[in-house]
Amino acid sequence: MAAGDLDTRVEARGDRDLQPLAEAFNATVGQLRARIARDARFASDVSHELRSPVTTIANAAELLRNRGHELSPTGQAGLDLLTEETGRFRTLVDDLLEVTRDDQLTEVDLQPLVLDVLVARVADAEAGRSVTRVEPEAAGVLVTGDRRRLQQVVRNLVANAGLHGEGVREVVVSRSRDCLRISVLDKGDGVPPEWRQRVFERFSRRPAARASMPGSGLGLAIVAQHVERHRGRVWVEDGASHGARFVVELPIDVESP
Repeated sequence: MAAGDLDTRVEARGDRDLQPLAEAFNATVGQLRARIARDARFASDVSHELRSPVTTIANAAELLRNRGHELSPTGQAGLDLLTEETGRFRTLVDDLLEVTRDDQLTEVDLQPLVLDVLVARVADAEAGRSVTRVEPEAAGVLVTGDRRRLQQVVRNLVANAGLHGEGVREVVVSRSRDCLRISVLDKGDGVPPEWRQRVFERFSRRPAARASMPGSGLGLAIVAQHVERHRGRVWVEDGASHGARFVVELPIDVESP
């Protein structure tokens, strides 16, 4: 149950002394599951309702930007602030929709994917330059995955390196026994050991920098959620020289070489 399996139930197995405790536990788990489902629906409904006004504000800001030469310096500064904050708001709404949609879906659109090709296309496009290196033993190896979700995993990790790690240094696709690994190395100061689990939680931000940190606070949570649906693992560790290395490990198809 602590790991997230809310289908867990306790059987008393004919023990009359244990029966009341088992029933109370099972009722509590059922109520918790219903509460989580209600919260997910609420977040999804709110996100859908916000999407239209956010789009309207963004379009209005873009219209003003096209006539920015007519604005005073003060007006231009205000427009820049509006555009920046609207972009952050739109990202937050999109990420909330992704999280809540994934919470409510049990099926994943699985298909055989050549992982190194997918990673190279997405990572290089997100970084705006060639950042991907494929180790020979990982080239052409298949995984069974949901293309859209795995693309978002790579995109979010590279974007996270840009937002919080002073840019991506390298993205490496390698093989470890019966798994493929995607390693995203950044140029930043690394992630303190006490924060290496918490960075994958929703809205997780270090208190000292909470107000100034960009992003929605959901990017790495989405990564962890999608990787879990692929029976994989994700973690962060120290980079080879400095910075952080975010690692995704996915099982290889049995048919792969």
